[in-house]
Amino acid sequence: MNRSKSLGVALASVLLGGGALALAGFTLASNVPHQAQLRCVPDATAMNTCGLNFSVFPDSLAGEHGKAGGSHPDWVSYSNQNLRVPANTTVVVTIKQYDSGGALNNSYFANVFGTVGGTATVDGKVVSQVDPNNIGHTFTLRGIPGTGSHLFVSVPIPANENADNSVKIADGVYSKPIVVKFSFKTGSKGVYQWNCEFPCGGSRIGQFGEAMGTYGYMSGTLNVE
Repeated sequence: MNRSKSLGVALASVLLGGGALALAGFTLASNVPHQAQLRCVPDATAMNTCGLNFSVFPDSLAGEHGKAGGSHPDWVSYSNQNLRVPANTTVVVTIKQYDSGGALNNSYFANVFGTVGGTATVDGKVVSQVDPNNIGHTFTLRGIPGTGSHLFVSVPIPANENADNSVKIADGVYSKPIVVKFSFKTGSKGVYQWNCEFPCGGSRIGQFGEAMGTYGYMSGTLNVE
């Protein structure tokens, strides 16, 4: 996995569920998002259903960080961090995964939580968990403390082991992606935060710095409107 070696933002671990679960915390920066809003596209065939489609890359060359990857072209990155979805809706998420991976610090995040049916699909195969030693990233969504918003969704995204490097997107060239799909239901309006729980940032503090501690790379918001 492509990671920068410069100093990053250290993230603290927080305990949830009376000590049964340790989550890596993160802080969203206060700057204005530099990526366009990604809005959920209504499904004409199903009521109160819409779709979100985005990707995760080993660098920032193919997202919306600017020409040639912006200020940190070698940082791992999701393609969009500014997600917008309707309230009281089933959201169908499709993530194309172009990155490699490794072992989780916390095998809890190898499990699927909070999705419709408690499952996801990986290249069409239904799963409720994946190998914790072969994780590329996670998409982990939760309420922001103090806001009264309650939603927890976490889906593991396996490492991409394809080696063809034939897919060109913007300034980057990547392997054929793994496709992960899942759905979850939104409730009332609110703002939620999401991040990756695989240690894919800089080398400082257990790989939880740099891209993982910087808003717009491996963390962002989901606005329920």
